[in-house]
Amino acid sequence: MNSLNPNWFLEGNLDFEYKKYVLLAYLQKVSQEFAQVKLYPSFSDLIFHYRNLQSFKENKDSISQKFPKELNKEEFKRMKLKMEETVADSEEIEEVDSIVSYAIPQIHHQLKQGKEIYQYIEEHLKIEPVGILPLYKREGYVLLQIPPAKEVDAYEYKIAFFENTDANYYGISFSLIGNFRHSIANTYENMKRSLIKDYKKYPNPATFLLLPERIFPAEEALIPVAKRKMLALLK
Repeated sequence: MNSLNPNWFLEGNLDFEYKKYVLLAYLQKVSQEFAQVKLYPSFSDLIFHYRNLQSFKENKDSISQKFPKELNKEEFKRMKLKMEETVADSEEIEEVDSIVSYAIPQIHHQLKQGKEIYQYIEEHLKIEPVGILPLYKREGYVLLQIPPAKEVDAYEYKIAFFENTDANYYGISFSLIGNFRHSIANTYENMKRSLIKDYKKYPNPATFLLLPERIFPAEEALIPVAKRKMLALLK
């Protein structure tokens, strides 16, 4: 099981033991990924599910909207279509409460492990400028080398501002555009010059070197953490 439905605790078989099995199977999969330092997308999913359960718990009065309604027969006879809640204070609600009360601390425990992994990666990831940085740093290049390998991946990064009804926020994207091999003859500064020559998009691009002190999975851990760290540095 790779993920949970957003409403997993409300839909289908509302049996505590069954839902407990579903949750623990999901958390076991997440734990296996964390053991391999594969932080994403599981870490983001955990945050979503934890907030979702907390929000549900805080707004439990709206639970009736999740369940079906039926017509009150007496009102129907009088030609009034009055809707009657069928599960208010029922066994289904109590079962959901039990599921939510069990799930919140279980997911919170897994979240703590994810945060520890995130902090460990962040602490062992250096971000250094390559050459002189321009004043404009919302776009540019990123060089990623994972020692002891000599290969260097080159990305174009862009920072964008997003507006929506809930909140305004900044986001950052990485697009792989090339590869180099680091050597005495081919320095990071030479790589930057090659990017300027080949792409001609930025005359003096902001360029950063990502240099982790440990070996981490790139897509599942290193790059997502690097994006957040760069965003905090540059926005």
